[in-house]
Amino acid sequence: MKAVLTGAAGFVGRHLRRELGCEHTIIPTARRKTDVDTEVLDLTDADSVSAFISAHRDDGIDAIVHAASVLVNADMTYEKQFAAFSDNVRMADSVITIVRELNIKTLVNFSSIAVYPNEDGKYDEHSETKMSSNSEFFYGLSKLVAENMFDHALAGICRVVNFRMAQIYGEGMRSDRIIPMMAESVKRDNMIEVYGEGERTSCFIPVEKACTAVGYALVDTSLSGTYNVGYETLSYLELAERVKEKYGNDDTKIVKVKRGSRAKFILDTDKWDSYLRGRWDK
Repeated sequence: MKAVLTGAAGFVGRHLRRELGCEHTIIPTARRKTDVDTEVLDLTDADSVSAFISAHRDDGIDAIVHAASVLVNADMTYEKQFAAFSDNVRMADSVITIVRELNIKTLVNFSSIAVYPNEDGKYDEHSETKMSSNSEFFYGLSKLVAENMFDHALAGICRVVNFRMAQIYGEGMRSDRIIPMMAESVKRDNMIEVYGEGERTSCFIPVEKACTAVGYALVDTSLSGTYNVGYETLSYLELAERVKEKYGNDDTKIVKVKRGSRAKFILDTDKWDSYLRGRWDK
């Protein structure tokens, strides 16, 4: 199978490129040139998209894995958060154009659990997608909008698989993600602070498992629609204990801080687990 990979220079993209490249012909793309084999494809720029389409019109591309996105965090100004939202929606529109113009039959889209509210509850694919209270609201909203754009614009044209991924972790992840931040705190202060006294709960998935899910979606034409994809549910206290075990020592302290979120977010992955039927071990 020949597949375009967007966001190939990112944390997830680098892993996807390596893992999927073992079985498929991957065309890695990124906003800027990162190495000799990566093609420049700026999904926010119409000229870049047109040039990519022209260069590949006769290449017989089968699929596109859309992993490119602009992240949002609470430290950004409202204007920057909205600009990131706009870029993500614009990228989704460009993916639709590429699929239509190159007659691509499979789209695997990296969505996120950020589409759900970061509140107590168990969330399946039919749960309310209201993320207005989340600190990464604009990111979650852009992911939800992209899902709906793909489902609407590509109906009857392309098989669409939307993966609402849990928090992905692994080698090479961004330094501002929770696990690297805890590891850095151990290295710097030999301690980890867990807010909300570590009661906050979320769902996590190793990047290798996320890549495996994409591999299934590429080759199994029975897969379509939206899936929650995660591997295990952990409290942030449990997460801190794992980081301590890996990076710390007997003297490493875990300090419970009262302020902060205590939300017990449970991702219902029954739909995806039913598909797996033991294909990976839980």
